[in-house]
Amino acid sequence: MSPPNKATAKALCNHPEWIGRADCRQCGILQQVLFSDLSEDDLESILDGIFEPIDQYGYPPGTVLYHQGGQDNAAFTIRDGLVKLVRYGPDGDERIIRLLKRGDSMGLERLLGDSYEHTAIAVRNVKVCRIPLTVMQRLNADKPRLYRTLMEHWSACLFQADDHIMLLLSGTVRNRVINLIRWLAKVEATEEKGKVELLSGKEMASMLGVTIESVSRVIADLKRKKVLRYLGSSLYEYDANALNAYATAERKAS
Repeated sequence: MSPPNKATAKALCNHPEWIGRADCRQCGILQQVLFSDLSEDDLESILDGIFEPIDQYGYPPGTVLYHQGGQDNAAFTIRDGLVKLVRYGPDGDERIIRLLKRGDSMGLERLLGDSYEHTAIAVRNVKVCRIPLTVMQRLNADKPRLYRTLMEHWSACLFQADDHIMLLLSGTVRNRVINLIRWLAKVEATEEKGKVELLSGKEMASMLGVTIESVSRVIADLKRKKVLRYLGSSLYEYDANALNAYATAERKAS
């Protein structure tokens, strides 16, 4: 479901998934997001009097935030949750290109005049800030140095995400599943609690470039060896030491 258009942006939004106006000056994750290098005065000048406000939205799992080829005049920053960026093959098969977490940004290719390169879909309950392109364009016009810093931040995030993808696509199927489990537990801050919320078998297979059957066999083996214990829904308890030992044994075997 698309956010309100420019014509209605100034009014209070009646969109069902609208949470409220964003105030970057009070943002709890400011140091993790695009505007992390802006001073309070910078934020004041950008946020006060802009043509469109920055709005916050909440989306349930499975919601499409934007479609590949779309041209909404906005980029997005994730405040909470997990989003997958996907592309679809000629046969309709979904390929997950990237997983984005809290603090990550998406859709900035629109600043270059390009259509969205991917379809963005909420994996968990997601909260996002919708940043109109006019905000970015004003920053570029008024404070080009800070705009360049913002773009460098985006570039660094892309490189970091690509490094994670390379890690997830390295090694055997077991290694890939183990690395994805670790990554999910870390980015969703459940690592210390010894819990992890897994993706669906289809999503894991799409992410790791393997078959659903291969993923299912690894998960079944981890459960059988009591590395994972099913808690319900997609939530598992896991033993970090046992997972490390399992990974070590797999590396030696391969």
